[in-house]
Amino acid sequence: MTEGDLEYDGSDVTVEYSTAPLFGNVSDMIQQTLYDVGLPESINVEFSTTVWGADDLQARYNQILSAGRKTPDMMLTNFAYTPFFAPRGWLLDLTQVFGEEKLNALENDYSQVMVDSMRWDGGLYGIPQFIDIPTIQYRKDLVKEAGYDPEGENWATEPLTWERFAEVTKDTQEQAGTDHGYTTAMNQRNLGSISGYEHLVTNGGNYFGDMSNQNGPIGDRPVTVDDERTIHTLRQFRTFLYGSDDDHALDGLAGGITPSEALGWDTNPSMESFSAGEAVTHRNWSFAIAQYGSEENFGEDLGVMPFPYGMTEKKAPYEGAGGSNAKLGGWHLSINPNTERLAATVEVIKAMTTDEFYLTIFEELGSTPPKPGLFESDRAQEIDVMSRYLDTLQYQAKNQFAPPINAVWDAQKSAIGQEFHACLNQEKSPEDAVAAAQDQVKQIEQQES
Repeated sequence: MTEGDLEYDGSDVTVEYSTAPLFGNVSDMIQQTLYDVGLPESINVEFSTTVWGADDLQARYNQILSAGRKTPDMMLTNFAYTPFFAPRGWLLDLTQVFGEEKLNALENDYSQVMVDSMRWDGGLYGIPQFIDIPTIQYRKDLVKEAGYDPEGENWATEPLTWERFAEVTKDTQEQAGTDHGYTTAMNQRNLGSISGYEHLVTNGGNYFGDMSNQNGPIGDRPVTVDDERTIHTLRQFRTFLYGSDDDHALDGLAGGITPSEALGWDTNPSMESFSAGEAVTHRNWSFAIAQYGSEENFGEDLGVMPFPYGMTEKKAPYEGAGGSNAKLGGWHLSINPNTERLAATVEVIKAMTTDEFYLTIFEELGSTPPKPGLFESDRAQEIDVMSRYLDTLQYQAKNQFAPPINAVWDAQKSAIGQEFHACLNQEKSPEDAVAAAQDQVKQIEQQES
């Protein structure tokens, strides 16, 4: 099948798009934008809004696709689904329906780590809808009042070390009298696969040695969870949580900046803390910038910086680790292989992946385009709020890593998260936690292989 086989015949048709509330809540705007960028008006898009959250959405799609349902025709998907859906034939291989021009654009114009996250066994199972770029968002007004100079030191594109970051955060917290210094989501799920993983990589570590080992071969790759860099990272977190009095605190690192409540937080609770003015610095995805930087919130008092680092890339023991490095996030568009409206569905995806559409959702929702070149466009430079932070977003987008994309990652990240969480709850030492996680990850490797 090729793109030429899919010529849309112009008949009236409704394409069902299963999406999350982010898009479903502005369906009228999106529908009009699609027509504005060239979608034939004979094609109506019906938005079936489901749940928000990668895990919950995956469970919903699992029910739909395993039953062989013909609708929805297209879906908002996450790269975490690839190793489960693609081998079962639950997503359509898009190399079968898009022509050379679109496939070449994916190779040349898009974030490659984003595109590659939807590849499986030679096929491509999603086209990027938007990329999520994690950054450190902070109260620039409070930091300046504490005597620091973010612009003069170019915090926007010159990452701080974790030591300097902690010092600035602690000092500002004390001077401003905020409840917390640094907030981030640190529940068990986040510690294994998001916030904990990012801190580890910026400290020069990784779970599987070099980043080239992320996806396998399962059972024949190094497992390096018990590396000294992982122990260092857990000690760093313990210091942030409990200060220098903790038995495993790092000497000389400013601490007591992160509330222990964060160990129960997912993304939304951590956002609420920062939004309420309770913290100086905060880790979140790029979509949060549009909210925090609005005039009704912090406005230009919001600062954004790349991830701090604990070890440079040159000194990191594993290739691809170290430096300012953040986990890949974002969402894709995928096609149900059972759809009876394939040609019309392809037309919708073509419209949703035009530059004009990407820039519109960037402008309206803060959803970051997956094409780096669009940051340089005149329109992006004029977008309210987000335009102030383009330099940082561009910098961090070039410094993102993808987690493992394979069938064992879910079990492995759960095991790692459980042990990390026990350590940060002061139930285990860092050494014991990483040893236990190492054993479980290796056992999962051996069982699969």
